[in-house]
Amino acid sequence: MNPVRQTMLDDLAAAAPRGLEPLLDALKMRYGDQLLGVLLYGSCRRQDQLGDGLVDLLVLVSGYRDLYGTGPSALFNWLLPPNVYYLEAGPEQGRLRSKYAVITPAQFCRRCRNPIDLYFWARFSQPCRLVFARSPGLAGELADARAVAARFFARRVLPLAGPATTADSAAFWTLALATTYRCELRPEPPQAARRLIAADPVYWSRLSSALAISSAPTSTGLHKAMARGGWLARRLSGKLFNLARLFKAAGTFSNGIDYIVWKVERHSGVRVEPSERMRRYPRLAAWGLAWRMWRQGGFR
Repeated sequence: MNPVRQTMLDDLAAAAPRGLEPLLDALKMRYGDQLLGVLLYGSCRRQDQLGDGLVDLLVLVSGYRDLYGTGPSALFNWLLPPNVYYLEAGPEQGRLRSKYAVITPAQFCRRCRNPIDLYFWARFSQPCRLVFARSPGLAGELADARAVAARFFARRVLPLAGPATTADSAAFWTLALATTYRCELRPEPPQAARRLIAADPVYWSRLSSALAISSAPTSTGLHKAMARGGWLARRLSGKLFNLARLFKAAGTFSNGIDYIVWKVERHSGVRVEPSERMRRYPRLAAWGLAWRMWRQGGFR
């Protein structure tokens, strides 16, 4: 079997934190037969106490029209996936909170190889867990998509890495993640990528071996220049995509305007107090709020 695909299959099947059942039950109730699978990713994957954070889930559904009808939600999910929603579940004393993204398996597979929009291939090359699957074949489908994403990611980072970096799996993937962070609205500090890679050293070492990173040929000067140009383009497109997704969430998230304010403040330290009118009409207010945040330095 393909070693990259096997790495992804094993990762999907690895142990997940206990206590996700209230969120999964709520999603099953909300989406019924439309729910095909649920992926757990992000920092809560490594936590024992899920109630301490916001659980990141990817919700795989059978189709947008059946889910939303013919309204704007279906259009937005198709044009700029995923749609992002907020969910709370469980008893009051053990309340779980989740930010979950909705996409079809077919669109997930396509987005894992999109050269400009790195949202999927950078995120789902990282460890994640398949915590619900309606069909036993879904794991293989997702492993195939993630294997494509990892190859895609590695090929775009290799020209930026010298021999010493490619020989060290932690150094290579730290460089890879740090490069994607520069495409965010507010870049993460350099140590953020190091901490993330250090949390799963076995996974990253195995993925590097499966991709034969250490034996990759040295890139030519032209190849390096083209790769740097590609990442410059992604820095612009990544910020635009992230901004569009953030403000799209204003209309899908409970208290979406407050979520945007919190998200920008967390990354930049800039806070703009939203009005009650903004909270009542989030889709109309989002772009005016963006302008105020930009003027105060909330985006870079």
